[in-house]
Amino acid sequence: MGKQQPYRTVRIVLHGTHECTGIQQDGEFYVPYSALEQHYKTYSYWDRKDMQFKIYQNKESLRIKSITHYDFRGNYLRYDLVRVENWGVKFDNSGIPKTTYKWGSDYNPCTIAQYGLQLYCLHREHPNNGYKEKVLRVADWLLKRQDQTNGGWPYLFNHRFFYTRYPEIKAPWHSAIAIGQAMSLLTRAYHISSNPAYSRAALRGMQLMKTPTSLGGVLAKFENKYWFYEECPTQPPSFILNGFMFALIGLYDLYRTTSSEEAHELYKQGMLTLKRMLPLYDLGYRTAYDLSHYTTDGGYPNPGKWGYHVLHIHQLMTLQAIESYPKFQETLNRWIGYLKGQSL
Repeated sequence: MGKQQPYRTVRIVLHGTHECTGIQQDGEFYVPYSALEQHYKTYSYWDRKDMQFKIYQNKESLRIKSITHYDFRGNYLRYDLVRVENWGVKFDNSGIPKTTYKWGSDYNPCTIAQYGLQLYCLHREHPNNGYKEKVLRVADWLLKRQDQTNGGWPYLFNHRFFYTRYPEIKAPWHSAIAIGQAMSLLTRAYHISSNPAYSRAALRGMQLMKTPTSLGGVLAKFENKYWFYEECPTQPPSFILNGFMFALIGLYDLYRTTSSEEAHELYKQGMLTLKRMLPLYDLGYRTAYDLSHYTTDGGYPNPGKWGYHVLHIHQLMTLQAIESYPKFQETLNRWIGYLKGQSL
């Protein structure tokens, strides 16, 4: 081995905007990790067990879980690992979460359904710990709050989604994400209780998925042909990806539980849409949250935060477990690669 040369300090410049002091020795440059972390927003930690310093593209990379099988009566997207109680909520006297906003707190039907799905997954893991009663308490809230005229669970507060691109959504309004996740919870509540009131309520939720957003429903169309179930009923459509995929999973759960051909048809229509539109969300380094840059004059994509990118992966894994569609798997391989810095 050759003699190690003495090192010297050098100035390191990152993208011409950030400077720090590094070291040059034997033809190699050593850059302080803190500078790289600050500039590239990476995540790292010291693993005492392995005695390794581990670096990731982002913290959300650690949340990736493999989903290769989906049971409509089983675990829901690994929600046993979700903790809705940490999402900025307060619980009312009945144990139902109310979401806290800048202006106050209110019931968010989607968050409530997600809490019920978390409890259901915990019930499957720990069947004797009283989770069943809590699941049914949340399901009962959905029964009581369902709009009997259209089968939805209305949001009773105004909402601004991407306020520079869309006008405020006025209450009451409906969301496909709430309907889809309510379907997934209510069908599971039926499986553990045999109470047909839960499955009937889930079936009533389909009405709004057939109703255009212009008439108070959640149905939009892409290219005037493909059915898309909207998380936010904006005009023009925003085509939010995660809400749409939650709706598809809910329709699948409903079809498998009730054998409803109507639910099956809504699911199949949505699946045709997903296969057509999925490439539009691929930004080559991360996924887009929506397609507002396409439907408005916004001009630039709205990349989802890494947490939503991971959610998109888990949702697509679930739908791939159902569909076994080769292009879904190709997409998953790419999207997982983005978490490792493998941009196109």
